[in-house]
Amino acid sequence: MSSNQNRQETVQQLLTSYRYMVTSREIDLLEQDFTGRGEAFFHVSGAGHEATAVLNHHLIAEDWLHVHYRDKALMLARGISVEMFFLATFSKDASHSRGRQMNAHMSAPDLNVLSLVGPVGNSALQAVGVAQVVKSQPQEPIVLCALGDGMTQQGEVLEGIAHAVRDELPVLFVVQDNSFAISTTTRGKTFYSTPEGDADRFYSTPITRIDGRDAVASLSTFGQIVEQMRRDRKPHIVVFQVDRLSNHTNADDQRMYRTAEEIQAVQAGGDPIIKLKQHLLDQGVAEEELDRLADKVREQVRTEAHRAQRSAEPAPAFDAVKELPPQLADRASEYRGDLSLVSTGAENGAKPFTMLESIREVLRLQMEQNDDVVLFGEDIEDPKGDVFGVTRGLTTRFGSRVRNSPLAEASILGVTIGQALAGKRPVAFLQFADFLPIAYNQIFAELGSMYWRTDGGWQVPVIVMITCGGYKPGLGPFHASSLEALAAHTPGVDVFMPSTAGDAAGLLNAAFASGRPTLFFYPKSCLNDRENATSPDLQRHLVPPGSARFVRRGDDITLLGWGNTVGLCAKAGDALAEAGVDADVIDLRSIVPWDIDAVVESAERTGKLVVVHEDNHTAGFGAEVIATVAERASRKIEARRVTRPDTYVPFNFANQLEVLPTYKRTLETAVELLGGAMQWQLPASAQKDSYLVEAIGSSPSDESITVVEWKIRPGDAIQSGDLIAELEADKAAVELRSPVGGEVAE
Repeated sequence: MSSNQNRQETVQQLLTSYRYMVTSREIDLLEQDFTGRGEAFFHVSGAGHEATAVLNHHLIAEDWLHVHYRDKALMLARGISVEMFFLATFSKDASHSRGRQMNAHMSAPDLNVLSLVGPVGNSALQAVGVAQVVKSQPQEPIVLCALGDGMTQQGEVLEGIAHAVRDELPVLFVVQDNSFAISTTTRGKTFYSTPEGDADRFYSTPITRIDGRDAVASLSTFGQIVEQMRRDRKPHIVVFQVDRLSNHTNADDQRMYRTAEEIQAVQAGGDPIIKLKQHLLDQGVAEEELDRLADKVREQVRTEAHRAQRSAEPAPAFDAVKELPPQLADRASEYRGDLSLVSTGAENGAKPFTMLESIREVLRLQMEQNDDVVLFGEDIEDPKGDVFGVTRGLTTRFGSRVRNSPLAEASILGVTIGQALAGKRPVAFLQFADFLPIAYNQIFAELGSMYWRTDGGWQVPVIVMITCGGYKPGLGPFHASSLEALAAHTPGVDVFMPSTAGDAAGLLNAAFASGRPTLFFYPKSCLNDRENATSPDLQRHLVPPGSARFVRRGDDITLLGWGNTVGLCAKAGDALAEAGVDADVIDLRSIVPWDIDAVVESAERTGKLVVVHEDNHTAGFGAEVIATVAERASRKIEARRVTRPDTYVPFNFANQLEVLPTYKRTLETAVELLGGAMQWQLPASAQKDSYLVEAIGSSPSDESITVVEWKIRPGDAIQSGDLIAELEADKAAVELRSPVGGEVAE
């Protein structure tokens, strides 16, 4: 192509960008007008940022965009219509969110424009998650992650850049630097502009500075960067230097923190539209042509705005999740296993599966059936295979589809959300429920809201596996919480907590089948519980969300628990039965949605309800259950809660058992509610001058141990620390050593 042809092509590209830039400015002016008149209620301007539109000339349909809220011109260039901007401005039914999102937060699934995030900076982790999926695609797509200079200091932006560097992902981070985070100046306060001066690299990634006031130079430089990224498939950072030509939003008045002289100076010298117009004139484009273009744009914008303003209003949405498929809405589809398959040997070599084995096997089956299922979390690769062994062997079978994450819970959630947006079916792992708050921003603001805020346009069927609970030596603060009430208070996610292997398999299969975001809590103390194992036909297991399980039936009192407390309720029910009292014992198992009908029916029948949960007392999910029963019941219901007090789980095991709900407290509460009294007879302890050595497993998830070899005999004299026996626990071989010295007695 000749230099003249190149010049003509460039002029045509710039003329196209000019039209989008002018359109963006006209939308801003009209939005400001509507907001000033009280016909619209929020406006954020893109004035000064319009030159990002030139980037679109270097993008292909397979590229993905996480844009900045000032990127009107780029979004127009990508294909979002003028009318859609005004449908969003007036929060109309035909808008991309049906009036749910603030109008600057756009989304266009058909154009690979991701749903613009509310907590600024959340986009970075999603962008790298998308990039992880598309990196190897033959079209060599890239992912744009546009950021403001203020939002670059969000921790999740720094995590996102680090992850893109770590995995060499083709993410173009474009920092639109207008020197302000609302009213706070940013120069010298960011990773690319430090007190010591401007940085040229960050996490080894090159930083390129572009004058965003100059669309001509921006077009060329963006082209070089994108071309390089399609070749090397690595991240790049651009600092796009612009001037903000308006207030931050309609709720802001920049005159409070910028002088009149500064405002006048940026208006005169920082407008990319004025500069581009002059360049086009210098290139021989007639001024009359540019004026006609502007007049035509102005007329189009007004027409589209008034059409949008007159369109239908949305109806409110009272739910944030998509409907369950018919199979999961049918309670008759439940199957929790059949242990007769084990006892009769109907299957060759059949053995019962514990909860740990059931979860692992369901994951294996789902990964075999669907190549899009991927696992991401700390220490889940072989040979470790998760700190509790849940994923052991899956890396060996499925390779890179099982990946270790960095020690960063927000990254685990943000990356898997991005993977889901790009079509994968990710399973995220949080080692302990106590670390859920670190990831909660991504859970609340992204995972839970995505389906709702895009009216189903984007879906994120991420399953988050979360070990939870106490009742084991070796656990303590930040390793023994459950936090299901926090999870349940999050719209848009399902929340499960099984207590048996059959329920774990059935609920996990249901989570895959539902396609809904799911927080799957599994108590570590139940993982190796052989008394509640299930049959090996795990592909058949299914538990419809929102269905409770009756452990036993009775008409005198209702005992309700989930997770670890189901066993306490069941034991209390057995004790009551010995005294002639028949209890309904219910395993809630599905916390969101929960089986309101079953619990209310039981409470109405018995008139007495005890709810037992590990989470702390105030605002625990038990309060929700009792409040709902009180609202729905047609008779008076006496109710009590057995919970953890409003404190943390201590490391001292005796104290831990006192703080957490116990069989003793559960039974005492039930007896009190029944109007009875009870007296405890304590078991015999070791005789005086004798010491009973207790064997404890290798980890909190061990449920049983086997003596492999005794190292002592009755009559042997031993010292403190001497080896007594070699043991095989559920997770590892361990040595049992004597805590005291003395003579061994049988």
